[in-house]
Amino acid sequence: MADATLGEVVKVRAYSPGRYPILVLELPTGGLRTTYHETGYDLESSKQVTEEWLSVNAIGRHSFVEVGPPEEVPVYSLADYAKKMAGGS
Repeated sequence: MADATLGEVVKVRAYSPGRYPILVLELPTGGLRTTYHETGYDLESSKQVTEEWLSVNAIGRHSFVEVGPPEEVPVYSLADYAKKMAGGS
């Protein structure tokens, strides 16, 4: 699962606003990945990104919300976390 298993904890660094948030995650190994609603926030379908992409593109250009300090979330709870960020219950 892109260096993380379902029971592991990842850090949410940022998310896109809207109904179906994109999550930017920091893996336990230190790499950054984007995960998507369309894939059920599956890390196997995630895309690797860089710190520069996060700050310049996601936060700078596309109004992603930076999570500071990063929130630790178990991989199996990513969809629930995204739903909460989208304003769901």
